[in-house]
Amino acid sequence: MQSNHLNIKFYKLLLTLVFIILGPVCFGIGQGQPYDLEEFFSQAQAEPELRVGFIVSFVQQEGLPEHVLEIMYSESIKMLAASNPLIRTNKGNYNQTSHALAIGRGYPSRMTFGPKMFHPAFNYADFVSVIQHEAAHAKFWATGELNYIDNVDTTENSKVRLKGLFPILFELDGLKTQMNHPSWQETSVPFRKGQLSYQQKWLDKLAKLEQQSYTYDMKPLLKRIRRTYK
Repeated sequence: MQSNHLNIKFYKLLLTLVFIILGPVCFGIGQGQPYDLEEFFSQAQAEPELRVGFIVSFVQQEGLPEHVLEIMYSESIKMLAASNPLIRTNKGNYNQTSHALAIGRGYPSRMTFGPKMFHPAFNYADFVSVIQHEAAHAKFWATGELNYIDNVDTTENSKVRLKGLFPILFELDGLKTQMNHPSWQETSVPFRKGQLSYQQKWLDKLAKLEQQSYTYDMKPLLKRIRRTYK
């Protein structure tokens, strides 16, 4: 039984390597013809062994978002995708580092997609939408800047840290970034419903924090956040 399992894993790895090496020829890249990424995404939904190849072809054709070092696929990722800041070692390799230590230090990120992103009900626009979301996270790790909230002074920054606002701002900024991108209009109904539900989750956390905040000087900042992301 174990031998069969290893054979299947080897077969999937071999298919992936064959695609990476021969894919450009098979799909006409060498003749100046681009991949049909939408069609390839549909194929990767049905055939998991093609998902690494799809990610490779996407990066070849569309490039990497700013602050993103690499985009990968992993069966171990339980969410749609995850972004992790990376620090370069003395040997020239990159390792994941603590999110808190990474903020604003210019570290690039690794973006990793999981099987959930390839749910049969989703489409290629959903994938592109998640790219925008995770790219916003990568920007935050590298620069310490959000896309829709700026001019947070030192005093407000200390309040953000003290009140646990960073996770809320982090996710709401990623969500607004993807929803303002043109791909959002082409996303599937199940995907949009899921993302809107996820947005509401973080807005509810913000509302709870507002209810718990009894200090007057926190209210202007919390109102500004709500106006920006609601």
